[in-house]
Amino acid sequence: MSETAESTNGLAWIPAAALRLRNGVVVEVNRAAQDVLGPPEQVLARFDPADRTRLRALAEAAGRPGAEPGGPVMFRLGQEAPHRFVELELGPHPGGGAIAVAHDVTERERLDAVIAEFATGVYITDADLEATWIPRRVSESAGLPRDQFVGSDVYSMLHPDDVAPTRALVARARETPGVRCSRPLRVHQIGQPDVWWPIIVHVVWRGDDPAIGGLLVRFDMDLTAGVHLQGSDATAQALVTLGSSSITGALHISKSGALLQRSTRVREILRPVGEDGDLRWLDLLRPEHVDAVTERLAAARADSPLPAVEVAFAGNGAEVLARVEVVPYRDVQGHVAGMFASVTDLSAEREARDELAAAREELWHLANHDALTGLANRYQLADRLAAAIPGTGAADGAAPVLPGLIVADLDRFKAVNDGHGHRIGDAVLMEAARRIAAAVRPADLACRFGGDEFVVLCEQIASPGELDAIADQIVARFREPFDIEGVVFSIGVSVGGALAVPDDADDPEDLILRADRAMYAAKARRRRAPSGES
Repeated sequence: MSETAESTNGLAWIPAAALRLRNGVVVEVNRAAQDVLGPPEQVLARFDPADRTRLRALAEAAGRPGAEPGGPVMFRLGQEAPHRFVELELGPHPGGGAIAVAHDVTERERLDAVIAEFATGVYITDADLEATWIPRRVSESAGLPRDQFVGSDVYSMLHPDDVAPTRALVARARETPGVRCSRPLRVHQIGQPDVWWPIIVHVVWRGDDPAIGGLLVRFDMDLTAGVHLQGSDATAQALVTLGSSSITGALHISKSGALLQRSTRVREILRPVGEDGDLRWLDLLRPEHVDAVTERLAAARADSPLPAVEVAFAGNGAEVLARVEVVPYRDVQGHVAGMFASVTDLSAEREARDELAAAREELWHLANHDALTGLANRYQLADRLAAAIPGTGAADGAAPVLPGLIVADLDRFKAVNDGHGHRIGDAVLMEAARRIAAAVRPADLACRFGGDEFVVLCEQIASPGELDAIADQIVARFREPFDIEGVVFSIGVSVGGALAVPDDADDPEDLILRADRAMYAAKARRRRAPSGES
């Protein structure tokens, strides 16, 4: 058997891609390695020439008797950028030479390099600003189709007045590798040559980085500027908000589910539930949300991503509400290589919703309740009464259940209010409201109608006797004197009631008027009584 075509059986037991090198030649590869690197006779030719020489030297050292395994070491595949990248872990082979286990890390390295800069837009160019790579999600969200953007001249997308400043920006970045240089620019999107979008662009030169090998570009929408139409002074509102303080963080996850990298923003989002919240993100999910996220991880792994889901993380006495979406990314063969889990902070959104709901509740309460006593006001009474009146009448011959109304007017209140002032008078009204509310049934609506007059709506009354019993309860509550700031008052109440008329178009105003007349009749009787006072 020739040295370049040994059987693959010796490495078949290794589940990962593995190859054997001896005397500077690849003599054996297993099936998984062929999928990544090709047949034995083609493997070395696929490496970058400089990396091919380095690989042979490392393999010779690793194949010496007693050598310790080493790596992983990254190598480039291909003769020119953009390269694919593999990591090799090398060690001695029992039959002589070295064995290397290979991992295709092309997408992982690129994603790891840009994840720390995770924001609204990221892409890579060479020194001449020819686009060489853009993440799929950025491509889709920013309207920069990969097939049109990669290989294009980014300068052609700049406003003519911004070309020279951009050249200066790139020159400054190349002079200071690893340092971020920024400035505002105007660009047009592919297919929209007449619309200039204001952005803030951040560039970092990483020419020696094996995964990037050029200029890392990040851009954010400049929210301080408008979107200008070419040849016009008109300004349109931005259709896309790409603020630098993004509410979204990102988790880079391997296909097996291991957390490989996370953005700074996701750490900030999950910090309230623990300093290591981003590392333990699955463990910190509320139990009822674990299955939903696990299902999305499995779906992304199978290249069938599911819609985003709202979940809650809990820990450290805190809770964080977030929207989680899991999407796959692929290697150069088109296979799913890993996943992105975007975590969007919904805490501010929830607070805003809660504040809005509270504001609406407060506005409704103010509009429908008496400010002094807290009882319902005449507006709420009108709504409830109008809704109750059409329900009069019997069903299937049964006895009718009717809405009833009780009007209660305080006795001797004017003398208290005039003699002791409005502060004492208000205290009397608040105590009267408390007593009336305590006397009626839970479902009844107690209302301050105006001044010292109160109304109670009883929506379910089976007989006049039932309405009279409620009225008697109200009167009984006022037999006890009022003690206001140490001064005792005897405040009575006159009540009158009326029931809606069965099977008749009884209207709310008529019902109120009949109850009001009954109350005045009761007040007149109290005045005529030997112990009555006006």
